[in-house]
Amino acid sequence: MTDGLEVSPWRVDQLLRPLFRKFSKVGNKVYFDNSEFPVTKELEDNFKVILAELNHVMKRIDELTPFQDISPDQTYISNDDKWKMFFLKAGTVRFKRNCEECPDTMAILDKHRNIVSAYFSVLGPNKMLMPHEGPWCGVIRIHLALIIPKEGNGCTLVVGGIPYRWEEGKCVVFDDTYEHIAVNETNETRVVLFIDYMRPLPFWLSWLNWLVVSTARFGSYFKTPLKRHKEWEKKFYDDK
Repeated sequence: MTDGLEVSPWRVDQLLRPLFRKFSKVGNKVYFDNSEFPVTKELEDNFKVILAELNHVMKRIDELTPFQDISPDQTYISNDDKWKMFFLKAGTVRFKRNCEECPDTMAILDKHRNIVSAYFSVLGPNKMLMPHEGPWCGVIRIHLALIIPKEGNGCTLVVGGIPYRWEEGKCVVFDDTYEHIAVNETNETRVVLFIDYMRPLPFWLSWLNWLVVSTARFGSYFKTPLKRHKEWEKKFYDDK
């Protein structure tokens, strides 16, 4: 299928979002109870292991690329250098060399088939991500808070108008297709392990969900980011 005839992922999401929310096995909520996603306990239990590998990555924070430089679709959310990602996996795509930098983290994530995307999300000081909605209703978002500013209460996630303050070593689970913002009003950096987990659905919708996620890499929405990430990866690792 040519890019010109390709159906927009945003359009597909808008068509399926009411259906996925209605039949969701965990209900239609803004925030979910962590007990509904047992993986959150394993992530929290391994907080120090994951943090140790993040700290290794953070030694080269200045070389991480702003998210919108990898994915131009994110420009309306952020247009400076204060929101960066270190990608581990996205859908059926694994970023092999990045994964090799974080073997213990990947060993944890790889035990869970329903984790389809995972990145370290770095939000710099005095930065707000503009209001936005996630592009695909078939996943539930999980954040494991790894580095959270200590000063005041200026580091906040707001989903569907409901605020949440990250706590180091703890997970928060939410539906990112509700409008949300992330705000860091401190002079420190915030980092979370950013995970997309397949939404629990009845078999017929689960099958459709997996089909969309498995084929997404072939659409134009993914092609440009994958190309740009390969270019960044070559420079990042060749310069070591």
